[in-house]
Amino acid sequence: MEPGDQLKELDLTVEEMDRLGKAFKEKTFRDLFFEYAQELADPENRRRYEEEIKILEQNRGNTIEFIHPEPVKALRTCMNGSQKCYINICASEKIGKPSCSPKVLEDGRGTLCWALPHILHPKKQELYRKGHKVTIYDVVFHPETLDLASKNKTFLDMVHDTAIQGIQSAFSVSLDRNGVKEIRAKCKGTPQTCVIRKPIPGYQEPPGKSDLPEFPYPDERRQPTSLQTDPTGPAVPTRSCAAGPRVQTKEPAKPKYTVRYRSYVDIQDFRRSRNSAQSPRPKEIVVTIDVPLLKEVTGARVEARERMLLLESESPAYRLELPLAYPVDEEKGEAKFSKQKGQLTVTLPVL
Repeated sequence: MEPGDQLKELDLTVEEMDRLGKAFKEKTFRDLFFEYAQELADPENRRRYEEEIKILEQNRGNTIEFIHPEPVKALRTCMNGSQKCYINICASEKIGKPSCSPKVLEDGRGTLCWALPHILHPKKQELYRKGHKVTIYDVVFHPETLDLASKNKTFLDMVHDTAIQGIQSAFSVSLDRNGVKEIRAKCKGTPQTCVIRKPIPGYQEPPGKSDLPEFPYPDERRQPTSLQTDPTGPAVPTRSCAAGPRVQTKEPAKPKYTVRYRSYVDIQDFRRSRNSAQSPRPKEIVVTIDVPLLKEVTGARVEARERMLLLESESPAYRLELPLAYPVDEEKGEAKFSKQKGQLTVTLPVL
């Protein structure tokens, strides 16, 4: 993030900026600010803070364990059809190890049913290029899970599918499975500290304890996701508390779009004459298509027919067949692509 973008995110007034600039010119303020920054970054202070939170949670009848994820890889996809989204795949020794058990399918074939314990951190938003915000999710597995994924493509797909299922189920969002791609960086942003909170068995709350402040970290009580893998076939998930059944599809994603009808107004249309009434027929049809994963317009094929607009791309996989309300001039259409907004705007003259 550029320093200018960080200042915009603070949303400071001119007066506040002036006061802050004057304060940094004073050596006493700079020394205090530097001391405060060191205190925040000191591992000993972090450890002491975590110990105090553990004692506070024990008084509320919970045991709590802090998770400091180590980034491994980052995935990029599309959320709800129009927003760019990143998934940080992280590792921690405190997460349960993967396990499997044999199972016989209905057709008599043997398979393995895998359980992949994981935890999720609630979404966070960070500024991207030129002030655009992107949504980031952190999914944490045991290092052994990710080690197995690095050696087997089927197991890797299963890990990615587990992360996507968990996010969709926990946060009620829709992610584009076909548009998932790994980026070069190990993570997007900084993985956030999260916790595992468990109730103490048989704990009874003493009188007067209900007014204690609650620790603001998420309460992760998710069950492991169970997935069946067949050595001769693709990953097939089973139902579990953490995620619903996977819908395996190879169909391209249908992007979201808006259609507008444009007309031009002339002063002669408002004369007091019988033939001065404006025609209800529009002059142009403007279609705006959300393609946040598309990097350049050459990666997509746009075809305009008299009563149909067709958009196709292979990577990412998009397909849109849009019927048009009016016949258009196929030869005079124009298309403009905005990489910053992730939108393709097609303008078609109406015949």
